[in-house]
Amino acid sequence: MNDEQVFALPLKRTIKNILLLCLFLVGISMGCILVANTLENPGFRILLRIAAILILIPFLLLVMQMVRILRSKYRIDREGLTIQWGYQKMVIPIQEIEWIRPVDQMGYSIPLPTAAKLGIFTGKTYSPELGDILFFATQQQDAFLIGTTQEVIFLSPSDADAFQKGLQESVYLGSITPLERKSISVDSPFITIRTNLHLYLPIAFSFLLNLGLFVLVGFLANNRETIQVGTVLFESTSNLVVIPILALLLNILDGILIPFLYKNESLRPYAFLTSYSGLITTLLLSIAIVISIL
Repeated sequence: MNDEQVFALPLKRTIKNILLLCLFLVGISMGCILVANTLENPGFRILLRIAAILILIPFLLLVMQMVRILRSKYRIDREGLTIQWGYQKMVIPIQEIEWIRPVDQMGYSIPLPTAAKLGIFTGKTYSPELGDILFFATQQQDAFLIGTTQEVIFLSPSDADAFQKGLQESVYLGSITPLERKSISVDSPFITIRTNLHLYLPIAFSFLLNLGLFVLVGFLANNRETIQVGTVLFESTSNLVVIPILALLLNILDGILIPFLYKNESLRPYAFLTSYSGLITTLLLSIAIVISIL
């Protein structure tokens, strides 16, 4: 076998589930905005509008997952197995593949990713029998486990029989020009945050304080005409919203910078400094507004 074989992933069920969930989230978000427009209290209006924006975050994540899945495919040739997963590519040299077996023939259950019920099999789990399992699939039916020298791969080609035959033939024939392995990082953002709580908790508290600032400013705008914060006099209380907006922009900038700083060991101290400085800044702004009320 010298010809390259390309295999698509089964998409129908996964895309349908993602579209339905996206429609549900957009409906809730629009509902929050419509209800907010009927309220007289600026504080509650701001609170509902923030809730509408927060609900759209998982919507955007789902759209990104859908684009990734639509761009995904598997490629087999005599030199190796290539997994195109969205805009990333994983290359496994054929000499590193040790075995292939259908998932439904395994004698024990396989721990699945959290979003598997939606048809999104992505990420990494651990099995006591197999070790680390990397997922690049859209369904469990007709899926395969592929054992390599470093990990086990979970794949779900649309043409299962042809995929198994093609991979087995490639392993049997062996490689003429060995490929260089190329890996993909499959750790989800939630796992990264959970393993680095001391880094991400301060920025999370900053966003919560920021939310409280928006609500506080909304209630003040309904009860006061002017307010002085420190040496600055706001002739219209509604102009006070510039403070939580400034804090939000700083927190967003911190959230973008922190992962990049943390990846570089020499810059990790600056990642912690950025994380805690964002919390301290938001906290000081909150204290300043509270003192101005008293």
